[in-house]
Amino acid sequence: MSKNKKSLLLNGCLGRMGNAISNYVKMHSQTYISIASEWKGHKKIGDTLYSSSSRNNPIVGVLPKSFSVDYIIDFSEPSSAIALAKLAAKFKTPFVTGTTGFSSNQILELKKISKKTPVLQSYNMSLGINLILKIIKENSEYFNHTDLEIVEKHHNQKIDSPSGTALLLANTIGETRGKKSDSFVNYRKKSNNLKRKKNEVGISVIRGGNTVGEHSLISYSDYENITLTHEALDRSVFAKGAVELGLKLIKKRPGFYSVLDLL
Repeated sequence: MSKNKKSLLLNGCLGRMGNAISNYVKMHSQTYISIASEWKGHKKIGDTLYSSSSRNNPIVGVLPKSFSVDYIIDFSEPSSAIALAKLAAKFKTPFVTGTTGFSSNQILELKKISKKTPVLQSYNMSLGINLILKIIKENSEYFNHTDLEIVEKHHNQKIDSPSGTALLLANTIGETRGKKSDSFVNYRKKSNNLKRKKNEVGISVIRGGNTVGEHSLISYSDYENITLTHEALDRSVFAKGAVELGLKLIKKRPGFYSVLDLL
């Protein structure tokens, strides 16, 4: 193994994204998984990620009291992510989390932690989605004078709704308006009062099949409609983003980073 490879702690290693990251690391990456962790009741605790590898430590349910890795990637659930982020701060280890479902207080906690170690928090690690975010920011004068709708589609086992990426799109729109998204987002449900409010942004959710993830931002005006759509064809696009962004985060000072900050 090359001495230049960076060591990684992967939390949530047996989930959909954890599997995608471990496969990406095995095939393409400049890093290796030094510690693989899952929730302590998982039936595969003690197993190994790969059938054969020069570095193939058992999957752990409880992290050692002291560990040393170059960076951490987390795809778990909010309370687990916060607990691990606190450990990352203790050991001054760069922390990447793509976990969804954080509350506003938990985001504030991550920002507090980021004063001690670099933290990247994003609901979507793909280049394509972040290009759409950049388009929104650079063309806010246009978009903020049109009717905007966000439509997101995911597989039928996804727990959170709407998706973190849909909220990321809405929050980015909010940043350009100087407002919190809660003040203008309408989560589309059955209603007897369907008249659109001025400046609202609608979010619609679809769940079905094995859809990896598809997000559309639709802009309606009196003269033309514009649709920006990103479709993830495979989870490896998120795995690639998480690993490569993590490698960039290693070189950063403590702070709270977005994907766009690192591109």
